[in-house]
Amino acid sequence: MKQKRPHGILLLLLGLALAVVHGADLLLWADASTGFARSGSVWWRYAVWLAALLLPYLPARRAAPQPAALSDTNLPLGICMVFAGVLLAASGLVTFPSAWVVTQNPYLFTVYPLPAAWADVVTPLLGGVWLVVYGVRACLGFGLRRGHLGHALAGVVLPLCLLWRLVWRFQFVPASLQRMPCTLRVLSAVAALLFAVVLLKVFLVPGLPCGHTLFAAGSGCFLLCTCLELVQTLFEAFRGMLILPDLLTGLGIGLLGLCGLVCAWAACGPDAAEEE
Repeated sequence: MKQKRPHGILLLLLGLALAVVHGADLLLWADASTGFARSGSVWWRYAVWLAALLLPYLPARRAAPQPAALSDTNLPLGICMVFAGVLLAASGLVTFPSAWVVTQNPYLFTVYPLPAAWADVVTPLLGGVWLVVYGVRACLGFGLRRGHLGHALAGVVLPLCLLWRLVWRFQFVPASLQRMPCTLRVLSAVAALLFAVVLLKVFLVPGLPCGHTLFAAGSGCFLLCTCLELVQTLFEAFRGMLILPDLLTGLGIGLLGLCGLVCAWAACGPDAAEEE
């Protein structure tokens, strides 16, 4: 008897509802210029965001341990990875002139530390390239049936990219618990980092039974990165509040959330062992 799986359509509907509510909150009940709430408590919002990150771990034990949809090829995952990678790599490239200016002018080190300037260039560039390369591999064939392992050392660049983005958002952005966009982006970076670590297992360790954590981390990444941060990014972009690197990063992380949706959806399907 096959085990009852979580329903991917429920995750999709929940994400759409979360995006609509967050969009309405930005338009009606929040101050766009400061990020403070004009109506209601920020703590209720934070409770919903934390629930979106953590609650998917409850039904994750019913997900497929080895999703059959990720055992050979997966075109939707590959396409989402390629586009997310292109956007992240572009965010690093457009930051290069700023890093070069800082390198040429040492008096700027106190404002923009040199290691931080070059980390803003190198980490998203390498992480984006990894996503593009392995996105193409997801389209052509990977995993259990092909038995082709990726390079473990190269896979470090994606978690490193997202870890740096988390540190940057937590440390270098003037944050306040009352400023909702800052807190949202920190939680979104956490969700993206958790998903990236599990995504590596799909490519680097074919056949590893990681479907439970893949569903949980993928769902959290979709809800936080796509349904919340992407909506926030588009809202601020239309108001002219973002510089180009931040816009590209927000779009890239939003598309990474779609990768999470594809993986979570696959974990809701049949297990590879059931199809043998």
